[in-house]
Amino acid sequence: MTNPRARYALIYINWETPHLVVEAVRSARSTVSDPALLRVVIVDNNSGDDSLDVFARELPDADVVRMPANLGFAKAANAGLERVTEPFAFVLNSDIRFLNNVTELLAEALASDPKAVLASPKLFRPDHSVQASAIPEPSIAWELINRSVRRYMMKLDNERVSVVPSVVGACMAVHMERARQVGFMDERFFFYFEETDWCKRISSAGWRVLFVPAAHVMHMQGESAHRRPVRARVQFYLSRYKYFHKHAGALGVAILFLGLCCKLTLSIPLAGLRALLIPSPKARERLKSYVVLWCWHMLLCRPRWGFE
Repeated sequence: MTNPRARYALIYINWETPHLVVEAVRSARSTVSDPALLRVVIVDNNSGDDSLDVFARELPDADVVRMPANLGFAKAANAGLERVTEPFAFVLNSDIRFLNNVTELLAEALASDPKAVLASPKLFRPDHSVQASAIPEPSIAWELINRSVRRYMMKLDNERVSVVPSVVGACMAVHMERARQVGFMDERFFFYFEETDWCKRISSAGWRVLFVPAAHVMHMQGESAHRRPVRARVQFYLSRYKYFHKHAGALGVAILFLGLCCKLTLSIPLAGLRALLIPSPKARERLKSYVVLWCWHMLLCRPRWGFE
């Protein structure tokens, strides 16, 4: 249902996390002076639970888009974006909470920069520690060395809005008029790297991606994926290969494949030793992930062991 007063379209992507969506919507509504400024759009990726019943009961004024199957994050986000008539949209995970007037701060940043297409807030974990929000553009070298180290080396201005190469896609504000010129997300990315690819396309087209540190969002980080951690890791690797195939070609993928095979071969005995010396569920899960990923690579990444 269209609200003529709405200025911001909040697009929540749901897959079997309805109660998280409800809490996320409530947090967003509590941070604006007039909730009528918000239009809530929920894209349900064919959840096999009671999601639709929960939304009908708890959020009767929300627009619910029902996908015919779990078609991934990018397709769900695009389905929501295609229905937006408001000047600003927000592509949102279900596992977030707005901690201040995020909608207004991000929209203001986009409106103030004539070249800005996307804007992202400062992210916090549930324990209030800072989570990586803006990230460097991926490179094959750092993927093989340690991608996390490069994130920690990235210098961010925490006092003012800054232009960044890429952002974590938990909360992305979108200037709709400009985004339509660039195009929405590449739907070949099922889960992971869809926002990274979008940011690269935006920057390559001469537009900007912004980091807005004054806007604060709590991110529980991967609630859906954490229920299936091994499948999530396989999906991450698959999406990473898709990203580098698109932007670095077949040779880049071959180098990445060989390098990751070597890393996994070394990681398995080290993880096994750690699981023996310091036993814990986390250590066993990590060892299992490395073994599954190694087997998947030995089968040339052909088995559909991720989410697709």
